[in-house]
This record gives sequence, C-alpha cells and structure tokens, in this order.
Amino acid sequence: MSDQDPLPPLEWDPQGVQIQGFSAGLYQIEWLLVTIVMLYLVIMGLPDEGGLGVLTATFGYFGFSLLASRLYFFGEKQRWLLALHTWAMIVFITWFLYNTEGVTGPLASLYLLAVVTSALTLGVLVTMLEVAAIAACQLLLLHLLGTHILTTANLAPVGTSIVALLIVGYLTAALVDAIHVSNRTLLKMASRDALTGLFNRRAFDDLAKPIHLMARRSGRPYCVIAMDMDGLKRINDTKGHGAGDQAIRGLTQRLVECKRSSDVLARYGGDEFVMLLPDTNAAGGRNMMQRLVNAVKDDKLSISVGVASYPEQGESLEELLDHADNAMYFSKASGGNRVSIRAVA
Repeated sequence: MSDQDPLPPLEWDPQGVQIQGFSAGLYQIEWLLVTIVMLYLVIMGLPDEGGLGVLTATFGYFGFSLLASRLYFFGEKQRWLLALHTWAMIVFITWFLYNTEGVTGPLASLYLLAVVTSALTLGVLVTMLEVAAIAACQLLLLHLLGTHILTTANLAPVGTSIVALLIVGYLTAALVDAIHVSNRTLLKMASRDALTGLFNRRAFDDLAKPIHLMARRSGRPYCVIAMDMDGLKRINDTKGHGAGDQAIRGLTQRLVECKRSSDVLARYGGDEFVMLLPDTNAAGGRNMMQRLVNAVKDDKLSISVGVASYPEQGESLEELLDHADNAMYFSKASGGNRVSIRAVA
C-alpha cells in the first residue's frame, strides 16, 4: 500500500456502509425482478384478465426504481427509503402473482429477492417482519383466488416457502453481521496502536488534515504538540521492557485525562506522542502541556514537550510537525521535563 492510499474510515459504520454501498446493488436487483417478469410475460403471454394492469404495474415499478437511481435518494439518515424499496418490491410481486398463477406458480420464489435485499441492508428484525408480511400476502392470495386455506395441500407449499424465506433471511443477515464484525476489527488494527489503544501515526495524519483545512478556511488557530518520554531506555535497561510498556501506558492515561473531546491524540512511535489541539493558540497549548508535565511528576515520569501553532509557525501540517518535533528535542537537550516553543527563524 502506497503512502498516497487513503485510510479507510476510522470507525466502522455498518448502517452507513450498508446503505451507501448497496444502493447500486438494490437497483440492479429491482431491474432483475422487472426483467424476470417481462420474460415471463413474453413467454407465457399476458393474462386474459388484468393483463393491462400487470403491464402498467411493471412499467410503473421500473419507472419508480429508475427515478430513485437518478435522484440519489440514499443518504446516511435515509434508511427508511431503502426499506420503502423492499416493501414496494413485496407489493409489486404480490400484485403480479395475484394476476398470474398465484403462490403456486413458478414465480412465487421472487419474494426471495425482497428478503435478501432486506437482509443485506436492514438487519434481522426488519427482515423477519418482511417475511411475516410475505406470509400474510401469500395467505391473502390464496383467499382472493378462492382457495380453501385451511387444508394441508394448500398450507404445505406456503409453509415450506415461508420457512425457506426465514432461513435465507436469517442466514444472510447473520453473514452480513459477521462481515461487519470482521471489518470493525480490521479497521481497529489498521488505525489503533496495539499497546496504548490510541490512534497510530497514519490515523493521526488522516484526522489532522481536515482540521488543518478547516483552520485555513476559518483563520482560526490550532496547536500541534510533540512529546517524548525522558529516560525510557533507562527504564527498559534496568527494569525490563515490561516496566517500559507500563510507563508508556501510564503516560497514555495521563494524556487521555488531560485531552479535550475535540483534541486528536496518537502514539507516533516508540515513546513519542503527538496531539492536535483545535482552536488553541501557542500560549494555550503551552499552558495545557505544562499542567501535564506537572501531573506526570506524580507518576515519577518525565516528558519533553514541543509546541508549534498555526499559522505563526507554519502554513502546512508538515511544517508544524517539524517545528513541534524540533521544540521537543530542544526541551530534551535542555534537561527534559519541560515545554518549549521554538521561534521560527
């Protein structure tokens, strides 16, 4: 993977992924349904009664799907529109079966398309509700077509069909949930540091870029903080790497306690951490870090901190990181356990 490859979403949003990623697939399923219906009508011919209505409903349903695909209906909070499509699919299939061969015909299995669509996008609960609605539609069709419902010969195919739909819907939804769990785990591994649970370097860069762009548009300041533990090598050499890891986790806890919800905190590598403080000038960043330096003394830890602020010390994020890093090394060279802001020459 190259350095230019974008980082995937840092938090897995299954609903958003389902809606945005499946909208094109939904239209293809709807058009497949229309194609199957049209092929059936070409081969078998229009029914003697209600043939014009079936044709009108087919073209109307296709027009509905085509219009929806051009208007880009599906946004992050428009999940109900996707559910509307699946319910419209059930209604269309029921109308078509009513005017052709009913639930005993070869196209009764078309309900599978609606169930699979729902299972892929809307979850188990909605899918089970739709299967229940399909069962009601099938019983209604038997009644409207003058069939005696309460007979084994008539209930057996309907019951078998419903059981098949339940199994397919449940297994498909369960598979989708398993895929989301796997993706959530992979994204966490890709964006989080294993020892501290903080964002890693690439995740920090990905989160910092939009904050920088927003600051450029609004003219508001922000700070970049670079910090490094003093004497971690000595801890590792004298007490072992386990003690060093424990010291890093202790500092992490202090950092999490001092950061605001809007701040971005990451472990950049080794014992080096970085923070980005939106809407904070150099003086605010220095004061905040000085409180942190005083707090970690209680844990018998020492850190060297460098602060760089936008726009005084750089017009790009890379410049600010360099200046913060240089200021951090100045703190370390000055004895450590301090905060520095280096003036730009």
